[in-house]
Amino acid sequence: MKSSRAFIVGFLLVFLAGISTPVFAQQEPDGEVLLNFNYPAVGNVYLNGVFFCEVAYLPLGEILSLLFVPSERTPSGKGLKGAYPSKNDTWSIDPVTQELILKGKSESLPADQYYLGEMDLFLHPDYFHRIFGITFTVNTYALSVSMKSDFTLPIEERQKRESIRRQLQQRSSQANAQLPLLYERQRKALSLGVLDYNINYTTTDLGNNLGMSFNTGLEFLGGDLQGTYIGNVNSGGLLSNISGLRWRYVLPGGMKPERNVGLASITAGQITTTSFTDAANLIGVSLTNNPVIPRLDLDVFVIDGNTVPDSEVELLIGGQLVDFTRADEVGYYRFNAPVTYGTVRLSTRIYTPQGEVIVQDRQIQVPFTFLPKGFVGYNIQAGLPQFTFDSLGTSLAAHADISYGISNALTVRAGADQGEIFGEKSIYPVFGLSARLFQQYLLNVDALPDRYYRANASVFYASNTSINAQFTEYNPSSTFNFRGQTRDANLNVFYPFKIAGKFSGFRVTGERIWFNTGLGVNNYQLDFNTQIHRVILRFNYRGGARGFVNDPENPGQNQFGLLTSSLTYTLPRNQSIPVYVRGLFLRGQFRYSSLLRQGESVSFLLSQTLFKNGRFTLGYDRELVRNLSQFQVGFLYDFQSLRTSTQFSKRTKGHVFQQGFSGSVAYDPAGGVLIPSNRDQVTRSGATVRLFIDSNENGLFDEGEEVVPAKAVRLDRSANILLGSDGVLRITQLQSYWKYRLDIDIAALPNPNLAPKLKSFSFVAEPNRFRQIDIPLYQTGIIDGFVLLERSGVQQGQGGLRLELLREGDTEPTEIIRTFSDGSFYSYGLMPGRYLLRVDAKQLEYMQVESVPGMLSFEIKALADGDYLEGLNLVLVKKE
Repeated sequence: MKSSRAFIVGFLLVFLAGISTPVFAQQEPDGEVLLNFNYPAVGNVYLNGVFFCEVAYLPLGEILSLLFVPSERTPSGKGLKGAYPSKNDTWSIDPVTQELILKGKSESLPADQYYLGEMDLFLHPDYFHRIFGITFTVNTYALSVSMKSDFTLPIEERQKRESIRRQLQQRSSQANAQLPLLYERQRKALSLGVLDYNINYTTTDLGNNLGMSFNTGLEFLGGDLQGTYIGNVNSGGLLSNISGLRWRYVLPGGMKPERNVGLASITAGQITTTSFTDAANLIGVSLTNNPVIPRLDLDVFVIDGNTVPDSEVELLIGGQLVDFTRADEVGYYRFNAPVTYGTVRLSTRIYTPQGEVIVQDRQIQVPFTFLPKGFVGYNIQAGLPQFTFDSLGTSLAAHADISYGISNALTVRAGADQGEIFGEKSIYPVFGLSARLFQQYLLNVDALPDRYYRANASVFYASNTSINAQFTEYNPSSTFNFRGQTRDANLNVFYPFKIAGKFSGFRVTGERIWFNTGLGVNNYQLDFNTQIHRVILRFNYRGGARGFVNDPENPGQNQFGLLTSSLTYTLPRNQSIPVYVRGLFLRGQFRYSSLLRQGESVSFLLSQTLFKNGRFTLGYDRELVRNLSQFQVGFLYDFQSLRTSTQFSKRTKGHVFQQGFSGSVAYDPAGGVLIPSNRDQVTRSGATVRLFIDSNENGLFDEGEEVVPAKAVRLDRSANILLGSDGVLRITQLQSYWKYRLDIDIAALPNPNLAPKLKSFSFVAEPNRFRQIDIPLYQTGIIDGFVLLERSGVQQGQGGLRLELLREGDTEPTEIIRTFSDGSFYSYGLMPGRYLLRVDAKQLEYMQVESVPGMLSFEIKALADGDYLEGLNLVLVKKE
């Protein structure tokens, strides 16, 4: 009996011991080692590895942590799970249940494919490739491991984001830095400027015609003067006309859009009133306080929200990163985003700790009719009406308007027109307001008591869906109501969507017009466009009535309906396609009249780039209703100095041949020569930048000094920069009166030892002319010296020290210099300026010494042959 009881107790103990033994019991590895792991995004680190025979099992948790692949513990607490490379690619590894889940599918995990250590789960390298697309290669002799990934790793994406953010911070610090304005606005009594020209010769069956247009701009009496001459030679006669001849004087306040000044500019000559409707042409004077440089920033828009705690949040405006932050411990984040004029697309991009990317978009529209809060804007024009070039009115006409920004989202305005040219009444008043509701809805109201009352509302969503509605109530007795309308209304809706991953869109436009006869007309338009591979399809249908409805018995007299369909196709620029047809553009169009129930016209167009700067076009049009056809061929080429256009059209009856030349010529003060261009330059500005070696060190370009031919300058705004054969840089397409930042790219200089005194500065673009900018260059400086350690009165060179070189005024070192074994050091390529040199404080503390002097101060002078400083010695003495 006792023996039976003992047997049962022993059996239970063995059974219970078996239950308590983990199911993941496994054989021990042959060995555990540290493996050297070197990957660019990670750096050089050590990984724990366990060997079974010659196969190294690698730590799953440690590797995922190093690569920032998100993961979390499984319910058993021994395994890991997550989603990679996308949120739909779920995976799970659990050694307790011996289950592997890969892309939602479950399978068994063999016991010999993993090892559960004390600190991590070690996995066979094949599973890293199956689950994560990561291939590990282990060198058993060097005890190192290398890696290759099929996907972009989270740590690589993180490094890219951090690099972009560092660049953003650098740009922000540069933008906030006060750059010296080396070239301010320099007014001149007379300065030659630019001339735009357009000459076109046409010959037909009926005769020949020569048309010409010359638009000139220059500086006169400190202001910009411009005007256009238009001439036409036909049948031996010359018809001439001058238009847009005006002189404008811009005051300093007109170049500061951030300020609300009393007077910004004065204009005299041929002007156009800023009336809300029916603007008049005058010979007179105009005054305004609106700046000539557009205002950019209007308001600060608060963007905040909640997300996963500790997420990285980026703010993008127009697709460009402008700010970033990290959500706090409860997941809250906040930005103060500047709202600029125009259409602003704001996006927040959130990177959660789990690796998920959340993008949120919103769209804001800010028309230029809005004024900042508290700003007042006005326009005043007065003069004699101009009907034709040589015909002037005898009675004075005037216009005035004023606007006030009640808030950044509400602007009110009022104005008046006075004079016979505007109507029979002595004064015609105008009132209006512009409002932004709920940040993205726009409302505009105009009240012209003697003409009409109009309201317009619009919204532009982040999905690019837009809605625009307008309603107008007319004054039936107004002399300006020529059509006899009582009211009209229209609606425009655009809705974008995707078909097979390609962007498509649908637009609906409707209009209703009521007349005082009691009749009305409806007009509507439907648009649809989509893309299939490289083919773009568009369908358009327009229906309604043209013109008036003046016959009550026949209200459909002017009805029409027209369906237009078109296909466009562009050949890719692949190497497999013959070079002469790469990028070939083809378009076909067909128009069908729904009222006539027959085709109206068909056309084809072929266009191809030739010789890089040329474009060849070939087209055919056929009017099916009138049985007429036209064949045309054309060629346009952009030379550096001008643009030429040739076109020939052969019609059913007759032909047309056209030859045109257009371009611009500007006076360059640096060389006293004329610089041709193929683009218009009137109302624009330019700069001539001359880099030279200042051999006599006076900061001025003197005859005989060497010009450095290099495209080594950058601007903070877009412009055309060309390097001439004389080694001078010519910058065109600048905006007149704008301030530009110019940076000198030292790396682009042909001599690496050359450098300017100032690497960055700003200048103001002069109106209608080139301004000359001379940048003197000097040889960079060289320094050398010793760091000596004093022991028992004896000084010896101390090698292996880190010396910090700082520009005076900076807090961060520009360079770290190492001392050689004998204590010597040197540095070269130092730009002119004052510097500080000191020994790394941490090394001084470790050695328990101090430097005498504590910091060396010296200056690199701007010398043509370079500045060389020697004997810069530092002595290290024991601390007392």
